[in-house]
Amino acid sequence: MTDTATRKKKLIEVALPLEEVSRAARADKAVKTGTLRNLHKWFAPMPLPAWRALLFAALVDDPEDDNRRVYLLDLVKRLVANGAGLPDAETLAEAKSILDEQFPAGLPTVFDPFCGGGSTLVEAQRLGLPTFGSDLNPIPALITRTITQTLPAVHGQQSITESLTPFATDTLPVGDSHPTDGYEGLIKDVRYYASLIKDEAEQLLQGAFAAPPAEDPVAWLWVRTATCVNPACGIETVLTTSWWLSKKQGQLAWIEPLVRDGRVHLQVVSNQRSGSPSAPPKVGRGATFSCIACSAILNEDEIIKQGREGKLGTRMAAVIAETQGQRIYREPTDGEHAVASKVPAVDDFPDLSLPDIPRWFSGPRFGFTTQRDQYTPRQLHVLATFADLVSRMHSRVLQDGGTSEWADAVTTLLGLAVGKLAQYGSTQTFLFTRNGPSAAKAAFGRADMPMMWDFVETYALGDSIGSWDAIVKNLIRSLSFVVAGTGQVVRSDARISRLPTPGLVATDPPYFDAIGYADMSDFFYVWHRRALRETHPDLYQTMGAPKSGELTAIPLHHGNSMDEAREYFIGGFTSTFQNLRHSMAPGLPMLVVYASKEQKSGAGEEARWSSILTAMLAADLEITGTWPVHGTTVNRMISAGTNAVASYIVMVCRPRSQDAEAISVTDFNRALRRELGPAIRNLQASSILPVDLYQAALGPGMQVFSRHRAVLDQTGAPLGVDHALRLINAALAEVLDEQEGELDTTSRFAVRWWATHGWHHATFDDADKVARPLGLGVDSVVRAQVATSHANRVALLGSGSLDRNWFPDSDSVPTAWEAVHHLTDRLIDGGGELEASKLMARLGSLQDPTMALTYRLHDIAAKKGRTADQERYNALINSWAELVRLSGDSAATMEGLF
Repeated sequence: MTDTATRKKKLIEVALPLEEVSRAARADKAVKTGTLRNLHKWFAPMPLPAWRALLFAALVDDPEDDNRRVYLLDLVKRLVANGAGLPDAETLAEAKSILDEQFPAGLPTVFDPFCGGGSTLVEAQRLGLPTFGSDLNPIPALITRTITQTLPAVHGQQSITESLTPFATDTLPVGDSHPTDGYEGLIKDVRYYASLIKDEAEQLLQGAFAAPPAEDPVAWLWVRTATCVNPACGIETVLTTSWWLSKKQGQLAWIEPLVRDGRVHLQVVSNQRSGSPSAPPKVGRGATFSCIACSAILNEDEIIKQGREGKLGTRMAAVIAETQGQRIYREPTDGEHAVASKVPAVDDFPDLSLPDIPRWFSGPRFGFTTQRDQYTPRQLHVLATFADLVSRMHSRVLQDGGTSEWADAVTTLLGLAVGKLAQYGSTQTFLFTRNGPSAAKAAFGRADMPMMWDFVETYALGDSIGSWDAIVKNLIRSLSFVVAGTGQVVRSDARISRLPTPGLVATDPPYFDAIGYADMSDFFYVWHRRALRETHPDLYQTMGAPKSGELTAIPLHHGNSMDEAREYFIGGFTSTFQNLRHSMAPGLPMLVVYASKEQKSGAGEEARWSSILTAMLAADLEITGTWPVHGTTVNRMISAGTNAVASYIVMVCRPRSQDAEAISVTDFNRALRRELGPAIRNLQASSILPVDLYQAALGPGMQVFSRHRAVLDQTGAPLGVDHALRLINAALAEVLDEQEGELDTTSRFAVRWWATHGWHHATFDDADKVARPLGLGVDSVVRAQVATSHANRVALLGSGSLDRNWFPDSDSVPTAWEAVHHLTDRLIDGGGELEASKLMARLGSLQDPTMALTYRLHDIAAKKGRTADQERYNALINSWAELVRLSGDSAATMEGLF
């Protein structure tokens, strides 16, 4: 084993252009179409540019020369400079050349044992590296196999259908700047066979849809119904969360409920320039509704009772169509109701139950207990038709002269399209009408399957969102990100999966109990299996996605015991990391990405972190570097709140030296305080989000902890990871306290006052008690425009309307407190990043203390439960790097100079 004193450090263990990598990751996450993610849905994928940078930096040696290091860091920046786009060919060639020099005997294989959506391995292939992937779950195994094994095997081959029909020679846009070089022939054939499938589906689905000849169907809006509990009423009332159909300016449309002859009639109002619908029957939180006829309340218990008794119904509420290029909204006809109700049942759909996990699956509480319950009969009929047609395409391609590899590639892509069709073709699809025309939103906007009271049925045979044509088109666009590399993917447990020849292990494993991957996967698995069982037989040996062996801490899978689930998770990952050490080439680290779903400190989050870290340390791994890569925009943070995933914590690991010694807890604390302060300042300088600072700080803290064989307490017993995390958290609090001491005294007063009183008023005497120890008078704080004093009552300034002409160079006593709140006000409420950057350009020496104060205020807000303030301070740091960049532009710097 290589000793830590002599082993060569990799660039990633010394430096990384974190700001540029995070900016590219945010850009990648912001793009919704034309990306690799459009190939198929997978949960919480790591942004492609981040993996590109991380893999390169993990493979090249740190040069131990400042000039050479600057060059390598600049190359990493250029690798991610195009954000969501691919790197320039020249830059990529330069990076490959350096890797060839680094490994003259041959490039190492990159191994991801939790291959997920395939981003790790496709970026490894982009850098010219061979890859090996595995996953216990067939869905990620299929996705990753497609892009790193199945498609590369046919790269550069010619279409077999080009001579069969002119349609196959048509072109389809696949990306503005990066065409799918080498996959043009495959694209032509996928489009050809997709067209055949649609033609055959139209024949098989005749009679399943009814629409006037002049209309092109787009979608049908459905609502659920229940029986009113009022004995004097007893009407079949409608359960819906919104009556809106469209909020497009000048073309407003909604549903107006009317009660006539003991029945709720749903009248569609459309083409309105003004107005709005009546309030929906949904009442407050939970499944509580008011009766449309008599206003009686159907509480959640009643809705659950009716659901479990099979008494909740569904009703077609509106039709969305197009005529002469115009979107129309109308009421359904009796014929459309009749046709939808007479669709034949799909008898061979597997009988798969939904798990009893309410936070992910709310349907079972209301009697919707199976996968079948996630579809209307017509949706099931449509999906089964398309899946069955895809299953026949493999033999059809062979008959048309294609090779087995070509048939695999064509059929696999079409099978993935069926999975996407299901994502838009279930009762999980809803009608999105926020500030514009309506649009269908697919299932799994979040990693759950909630109870949907109103849902939209898209038209698979049309050309709008959710149709077969639209899905195939978007799927093809994703091929611009596929590389002609060399790789293999198998379905295997990470505890036993290994590289034949050791290489670089890089993975984004499951995060404790954040996502029920296997439970969610049944939604796609049933359709993939129906379409692709003959093409990928090794992936579809069971009726549902395998649940046993998944490395998550889900209590339902462990006797409903959280303790047993945690022990299983720790034990499973200890075995995994011990196994993965056999796949680590000498001199190469392991990269482990950890993304928290719950952005909070506290006992719960400590348990989640300690579980993965305990497993690492039990496998004798040492953390040699940590990097927080955040990929969330300011708008996402504000809309999603503080529990949105913001940062991916990248941990760089090595086998711990056999010579590692034990130290006392006193020495551990001393090393923590020596090393954590500079590390926190570096994290803040990289604009780590305040909401993620706690988790990011665990990295440098655990570097100290993990490089020792043990940390011994006063009795000589080894310190547990949980205890170490609490000590790291305490050291972080001390660092933030020290930073507060570096602020101007007026801002220090404001921090202490805000920690106690927030934005509320308190007495002048209370303010005087805070001000005097700082050598201040309350009057001086008021003159500094940090607080107001009126009628013996004092309150801080910073919440509510602020003077947007304020600049520090025109203030006699400028403070960090003022700078924080004027920046936040302009960023969120007054003009956005451009206006805030104009202020940033004139902060001068206030810039660093303003950033430090923002972190401090977020820390206080988190501890006090002030969520709205947390979000605002988090948003400011999230935009900090962009504000600094914009502040160097002429638009920001020239204003106010003349």
